[in-house]
Amino acid sequence: MSSIGENVDDLLDRLPEEIVSHILSLMPTKYAVRTSVLSKKWRYVWMSVTNLDFAYPGGHLFNEFTFTKLVDWDDNNFTRFVDRVLKFCKTSQVKLFRLHISRYQVPKLRLSNWIDKAIGLNVREVDICASTRLPSSLFTCKTLTKLRLNQSVGKSLSSIYLPCLKSLDIVGFPNSKLIHGCPMLESLSSKVSWCDLKKDYIFNIPTLKRLELMFASTINEVNHKVVLRVPNLEFLSVVGVLSSSIVVEDVSSLVGASIACHEPTVIQRWVELLKGIRRVQNLSIQYCPIMPTLPIFPNMKHLELKGYWPSKLILRFLECCPELKTLCLDGIAGWFCKEMVPACMLTNLTTIKFSKCEGYKGDMEFLEYVLGNAKA
Repeated sequence: MSSIGENVDDLLDRLPEEIVSHILSLMPTKYAVRTSVLSKKWRYVWMSVTNLDFAYPGGHLFNEFTFTKLVDWDDNNFTRFVDRVLKFCKTSQVKLFRLHISRYQVPKLRLSNWIDKAIGLNVREVDICASTRLPSSLFTCKTLTKLRLNQSVGKSLSSIYLPCLKSLDIVGFPNSKLIHGCPMLESLSSKVSWCDLKKDYIFNIPTLKRLELMFASTINEVNHKVVLRVPNLEFLSVVGVLSSSIVVEDVSSLVGASIACHEPTVIQRWVELLKGIRRVQNLSIQYCPIMPTLPIFPNMKHLELKGYWPSKLILRFLECCPELKTLCLDGIAGWFCKEMVPACMLTNLTTIKFSKCEGYKGDMEFLEYVLGNAKA
């Protein structure tokens, strides 16, 4: 056994420094630093990692339940650890700076110092989950390409200019100063509340290719609308509650969409949304109320129906997708119709994936219907 261990050690020692650095960069920084006790050769290897991943206990989504103590992680030890790592980091460019400290009220000056150090290391991606307001220097970083925050970006910032930023994940509707300060923005993910709308909000971002909107639940109806004017948008995701209308004015480049709005709402809002995205080629939808009519989806090639769907609604979607090639269906809430045969089943539909077929009567009747009528 000892010879096997020695062989493994030899293999590790013979690996190029770039590969070792890459391996250590894939783990939380506290574990990368622990390798310094392996041998004299490993003592300073961690200083060349390109990802810096710090999480105060309970503040990291992925490692909270597998946390292994490196030191006694009280506030002072955690702060000293981050200070020390940033001080001795030797890499010329940090690919990722992740700081999850939502349960630790770090002093604003200390947080500013950490972020300024990351900026000085030409950081490309920043992921911060913190309760402390972030310093203005973060919003003028010239190397940043991806930014993920658990808070909104306030209008009080004197200057916002992120010339290389392509991906932004924030809380709240982005203000005009933020949008204008990100001339290369291609992907936007925003956790928003309808209650924040004081007037109609217009997404008018010519460079945007991907938009994800997560709407928090609200007990009140909202009179203001969200308007989409994003001519280069290729993918749209809408999650949450449709407490008001989403008006799709210009999504002429839209290829795919994902809709996961669970609660029943005003039918007209669903009609407007589906009509606005009717030219998509790929659609994933988790819930849809029974509507008098559905729009025709002339370009639809791939349809995914998540959850359990009534047969009436499944057939309506198939009828409205004449060019459909692939149907992915989770489950069926009873199968009652055997007479209607949508045109796509006779011409283009070649693949049906039925994920939750449990052998119930409705499941078997659906399979018999498909095998008996599909001609493509």
